Amino acid sequence: MKNLRYFLYCLSLLFFLSACNEGDTPLDDQEGSQENFLSYEDGLITLKSGAIVEKKGDNFYWQGDLMLSQTQLEALDEFGDIIVEDPSEAASQTRNIHPVYNIPVKAGEDNVAVPRAFGINPTPFNMWAMVRFVYSPTLTFDRRNIIRQALQHWEANTNVRFYNATGQPTVDPVYGFAYPYLEFVNSTVNSSFVGRIGGRQAVNIAAFQTVAVAIHEIGHAIGLLHEQSRFDRDSFINLNLSNVPSDNRHNFNKRTTNYYAVGPLDYNSVMMYGSFDFAINPSIPVMTRKDGTTWTGGNVLSGGDRSWANSIYIPYIARSDIYAELAPVVFKPDNTIMSASERLQLQAQLNNGNPNPPNCCRLPNNF
Repeated sequence: MKNLRYFLYCLSLLFFLSACNEGDTPLDDQEGSQENFLSYEDGLITLKSGAIVEKKGDNFYWQGDLMLSQTQLEALDEFGDIIVEDPSEAASQTRNIHPVYNIPVKAGEDNVAVPRAFGINPTPFNMWAMVRFVYSPTLTFDRRNIIRQALQHWEANTNVRFYNATGQPTVDPVYGFAYPYLEFVNSTVNSSFVGRIGGRQAVNIAAFQTVAVAIHEIGHAIGLLHEQSRFDRDSFINLNLSNVPSDNRHNFNKRTTNYYAVGPLDYNSVMMYGSFDFAINPSIPVMTRKDGTTWTGGNVLSGGDRSWANSIYIPYIARSDIYAELAPVVFKPDNTIMSASERLQLQAQLNNGNPNPPNCCRLPNNF
């Protein structure tokens, strides 16, 4: 269980985009600034590194529904990867993280949370402690309902925990920096950033979607990428790109570096495309197993999805103080449940040897 705390602060992405398609418009040899990126017309863009993104208005997407922050876009343009730091260095910069505010904390005389080693543009290694979120004031009832069900599904099956900060300040009243948080918003598309990027990050949900779609986009927000882009996918599936429109082929590029994978390729993953997704001819599969059979993709979290999250996250209870109190159920990386003694031992480890939380300070947290 020692690795749990390390993984909590390190974003090890599963997959990535590394190759380019013919016919894409390459960026000129220029600095990767947001202003220069925005000067290009909407559509596919091949970056200097050879990686491909899609520009839609002021947003840049990778693999269809993954939004890129400016820092990630610039790193991808320059280095061909959104990860440019050694994970051990990123982890060493962050010791204890306050779950509700997702900022480093220091136990001083006042026993309060203060910002420490907190960058304006957090690296992709920065995971959430507890995922702070708000509902957009204009979010429709149907979308709020499926998002709530998706959040409850994640909490019931994994160590990932969410804190509903709707109506609360988004900027620290003392230090003036923006809290990292998700905002669930109405949209015509479904999309999310990958992991915690700092400040507000939208999770876009289109009308008349299923709970599975919301589970999928939340998966991106906690650090998961598409299962079919795994480094080892060619050992498990056959890919027929001739049946995919050229504008969508980059969605199937593999990630071969800087990933964190759990188990073999998972056909039942909620992060997995179905065999016929993006097909030009809907009667011919784009992907098949090696034996030629097809699949539909998952609608709920699979064992592999759960194991990935349970290897990284710890289930905190929302508190106003800095005590790291654990939920009654704590999953191990193999999805089994810790015994009461194991849970208490971990809680003591997280709190300088003190297994007993103060009898105060729990925050209301209803979805």
